[in-house]
Amino acid sequence: MPIREIVLRNFKSYAGTQTIGPFHSFTAVIGPNGAGKSNLMDAISFVLGVRSSSLRSAALKDLIYRSGRTKKGKGKAADQDADEEEEESESEPDGEEVDGERSAWVMAVYIDSDEKEWRFQRSISTSGNSDYKLNGKVVTYKKYNEQLESFNILVKAKNFLVFQGDVEQVAAQSPKDLARLIDQISGSLDYKEEYDRCARELEKATEQSVTQHTRRKGVNGEIKQYKEMKKEAERWRALQEDKDAAIVHHLLFKLFHISQSIESNTTQIQEANERLVTIREENSAFEEDQKAARKEAQKAQKESGKKEKEVKKREKDLESARPELVAIDAKIAHAAKKLKSASANAESVERDLEAGEEKLDGLKKDLEGVEKAQKRSKDAAAKAAKAKGVDLTEGDLEEYYSLRNAAAVKALAEREGLSSTTRDLKTKRDALAVARDSLGVQTRKEEKLRGDETSLKERKAKVDEKIKDKQTELQRVNQAIADLQARKTQTAQTEAELNEKLLDTYNKLQQAGAERMESERDAKFRETLASLKKTFPGVKGRVIDLCKPTHQKYSLAVTTILGRNIDSVVVDNEKTAIDCIEYMRVQRAGQATFIPLETIQAKPANDKFRNFARGARLAIDVISFDNSVERAMQHACGDALVCDSMEVARHVCYEKGQQIKAVTLEGTVIHRSGLITGGNSTQSGGRHFEDREIEGLRRKETELRAKLGEIHKNKPRANAEEDLVSERTRLNSDLTVAKDDLSSTNARLKDIQSELKVVKKSIADLEGKIKTLEKEISTLEGQHAEYERAIAVEEDAIFKDFCKRIKVANIRVYEDTRMGDVQAEEENNLKFKTQIARLSNQITFHSDIVDGIRARLETLRATATSQQTALDNLEGEKQTKSEELETIEAEIEELREELAELQKVVDEKNEELEEVRRKGAKSARVLDKALKEIASCNDEIERLSSERFAVYRRCKLEEIDLPLLEGSLDKVPIDEALPPAAPMDVDGEEDETQQVLQVSDYGVKVDFEDLEEDEEEDGSSAMEETLLEAIAKLQAEIDKMSPNLKAIERLGDSEARFKEIDGEFDKARETAKAAKDAFTAVKKKRCDLFNKAYQHISDRIDEVYKDLTKGKAAPMGGVAYLSLEDSEEPYLHGIKYHAMPPMKRFRDMDQLSGGERTMASLSLLFAIHSYHPSPFFVLDEVDAALDNTNVARVARYVQNIASPDFQYVACPLGSLNLLPDWRFSSRALAGSSSSV
Repeated sequence: MPIREIVLRNFKSYAGTQTIGPFHSFTAVIGPNGAGKSNLMDAISFVLGVRSSSLRSAALKDLIYRSGRTKKGKGKAADQDADEEEEESESEPDGEEVDGERSAWVMAVYIDSDEKEWRFQRSISTSGNSDYKLNGKVVTYKKYNEQLESFNILVKAKNFLVFQGDVEQVAAQSPKDLARLIDQISGSLDYKEEYDRCARELEKATEQSVTQHTRRKGVNGEIKQYKEMKKEAERWRALQEDKDAAIVHHLLFKLFHISQSIESNTTQIQEANERLVTIREENSAFEEDQKAARKEAQKAQKESGKKEKEVKKREKDLESARPELVAIDAKIAHAAKKLKSASANAESVERDLEAGEEKLDGLKKDLEGVEKAQKRSKDAAAKAAKAKGVDLTEGDLEEYYSLRNAAAVKALAEREGLSSTTRDLKTKRDALAVARDSLGVQTRKEEKLRGDETSLKERKAKVDEKIKDKQTELQRVNQAIADLQARKTQTAQTEAELNEKLLDTYNKLQQAGAERMESERDAKFRETLASLKKTFPGVKGRVIDLCKPTHQKYSLAVTTILGRNIDSVVVDNEKTAIDCIEYMRVQRAGQATFIPLETIQAKPANDKFRNFARGARLAIDVISFDNSVERAMQHACGDALVCDSMEVARHVCYEKGQQIKAVTLEGTVIHRSGLITGGNSTQSGGRHFEDREIEGLRRKETELRAKLGEIHKNKPRANAEEDLVSERTRLNSDLTVAKDDLSSTNARLKDIQSELKVVKKSIADLEGKIKTLEKEISTLEGQHAEYERAIAVEEDAIFKDFCKRIKVANIRVYEDTRMGDVQAEEENNLKFKTQIARLSNQITFHSDIVDGIRARLETLRATATSQQTALDNLEGEKQTKSEELETIEAEIEELREELAELQKVVDEKNEELEEVRRKGAKSARVLDKALKEIASCNDEIERLSSERFAVYRRCKLEEIDLPLLEGSLDKVPIDEALPPAAPMDVDGEEDETQQVLQVSDYGVKVDFEDLEEDEEEDGSSAMEETLLEAIAKLQAEIDKMSPNLKAIERLGDSEARFKEIDGEFDKARETAKAAKDAFTAVKKKRCDLFNKAYQHISDRIDEVYKDLTKGKAAPMGGVAYLSLEDSEEPYLHGIKYHAMPPMKRFRDMDQLSGGERTMASLSLLFAIHSYHPSPFFVLDEVDAALDNTNVARVARYVQNIASPDFQYVACPLGSLNLLPDWRFSSRALAGSSSSV
């Protein structure tokens, strides 16, 4: 046997020296719970070197047996961790105490396959020291563990034991943990350190190889590139020479045609001066006529405006008076409503009063009848008493009372019963009388309620019919109001459209005069700008002409943002701006703002506003322009934002708190200070009005005025709608009153119907109660008669002689005659009094009700009278106010007619003024045209002179070899200042602006011999464009080439460097190959070891699981299998374990019961243990979650596989009498008890 016996000394619960064994191939350690079975398991684990944390102890010293007499050692022993437990320590002689300290040890006697005995011993002391002995000799833990591993006992893998409570966790462990366990069992884990090292070396070598390859490839590319650069540099030099020749040819072409244009413009100025005298005389005459016509038109307009103010004042008075009439109508409607309500309520109250008085008269008649009946009853009772009288003497009475006393003691039980039934009868009869009276009251109440219900239903029908009539009439009035309002709306809409068209016509007529002045001013400025462009090449143009919105919707916002900069002129530098200002001053061409690109301070737009808010964009981003004028656009736009709506602008400026200029698409501006201005303005399109268009506008104005007059005549009168509104108010009031009456009637009818239900139920209950009382009274009367008969027999015997003497049949005849009459009379009187009291109370109650109704009726009548008076007064007030409104409307109509006449006079005067203006404007245009022609020619001469100077200056600065016949470019100044141009001296007193400008040629005469004939004849821009295209084509080719003149030198350096890098690359490639081979070898070792173990366990586990789970119901047993998550390198990933108990569907391991998981875990443990098994296997309480059937299966399985070379030690859970399967299946039993 592998383990023959275990010897313990002072270990946990084992005091002294204890020998357990011998152990056989299958040994079961049994005993009650707490007897130390698991401590034996701990002892085996301890002697084999397992850590203390796995032995249910915090430190090794806690494993030493402690009795009540044992004292703790001096000092404080430090706890040892897992690594410290495996460290070597000095051995002490065997004994209970070592150096005064208590110690413990465990020795396992092991027999190997050669029948050689090995003694493995491990000792501990209270200080926490641990040492190992092999065959009585102290050895290191390493040697101790190597000897155990030689017997295939792997302490780290714990392939020889299963701890208490761990069995279920085996199957439930994660795939990664299961893969690590097999990695350890297979021996693959031993190569992990070498595997990781080779992997790192392979990664490093591969990275180095890739780096060298990249360097080699880069240098090779450089060599090819430098070769191409050498060819490109040679070709670049040839193209530069061709371009220089093309530039000289273009400059010759340009200078030739500049000279030709200067001569042509000089001739045109001389011809225009001859026409100016006559034109100026005609222009002066037209200006005088225009002043006179303007004065007459202003006078007519003033009179028309005065009359229009009078019309508006009276219209304002009319509008102020109308609300008063509406207020009166509202008061009339309110008074009518109150009158109607009071009248209706009075009618209802009158009906209630009549019903109440009728009811009161009926009650009084009933009371009179009852009083008469009471008197008749008293008289009848007195007569009957006289007729029936039986007189007794005093002696007879004494005898009667004596006999009555004697009879009173006879038939006591019957007398008591008679007394009881008499009381009950009286109670029941009284209750019956009350019930019958209540029934009568409820019956009368039901009749009254039914009458009220019928009246209310009739009233409801009448009110419903009235409401329908009012609603029909109200619909008719509403439709009439809607038709009238629709007509008024249509009229107002047509009037508004005509007024809008008339206003637009007025604006156009006024704009015609303003635009003439504006268009003339703009045209003059455009001509000035054209002259500036011709004269000064650095002039780019106006800001508005140099940019364009990216979308039409941004036009208004961009125009608003550009503001005063919209007409600013962009120039290249400050000197050009100064020259332009001086030119405009000399030419008297007005004023302009200039933006020099070179010196203008333009702050770039803040990028944060590009995506600052949805619907907000930088103004610079919504315009397109040439890059050369970008600084000018940045200056004009700044950080201004274009916002889609006012909400977006407010969000940016107010909610976000940004001090920035924001402009909406409608033109509204939120300034940096937060001030809001502008909004929805229209921009003038700069239309030029021709004379025929103005005439058309005049005719259109007349037509629109005629249509407006027709509309005013046919416009519905305000009184018609007011009358309808008043009628609607009255109908609504009547309808409200009727609906209130209907609601009140319905409420009263509902209350009466509810009360009827209650009364009916009360009547039914009373009828049932009466029947019950009558039955009870009949029963009591029968009992009463029986008692009376029994008593009568006794009384007859006692009163026999007395009755015979006074001559009565029996004593009851006498007593009934005298006593009964008195009692009957009293009862009769009580009934009459009750009826009289009830009727009196009802009369009093109804009298109060009638008085209240009468008082309410008087109040309602007084209210109706006062409301009628107020209504009459309001009607009179309305009549007076309506007459006032009619008077004001008549005055307004008369004033409008007068205004129309005055307006005709204004139109005539305006037409006369316009005619004079047209003639004067035509003469002014002729004069201005002549002046502009002269100014344009002078501007062109100056521009051409400036352009020629620019060409000369360029040739001098760039050293261009320009062919000359006379002179030299040395006389041309270097700076950009041109010599002042002087007018040519001519006869007469003309203004300087009408003289020919004198310009300098610097004494240079150019040789134009190289120009072709067609180039001299054709000076168009197309010809110049052809020459420029040739230059641009050559320049484009040069720009594309970008030659590197040092390419030849660098080519040699790159070739030398390539040879060096190529050698390093070969070396790195060889290193990477060697690293890959080493990694592949260790990877193969790990895969082979792991796959061998996995394949064995995978093949074995299903067989083991079937053996453990098969039975009569499932002879084939369950199914268990393993699956790899990755087959290439399985030890880096997980292994999934699945088990399907017999006759059950597939479920995950955590879905199985505790017993099912235990059986799955045991199958996995036995399958793993079958691969390089240890010589023994210890199982501690593996049956904790198993039922008896499964325990028997496990025990049988262990019994079948146990052998002399393969030993099993089981520590089952439970007491001895609960472990029959373990006792009968094992080949040996080891008992454990706490009492031994």
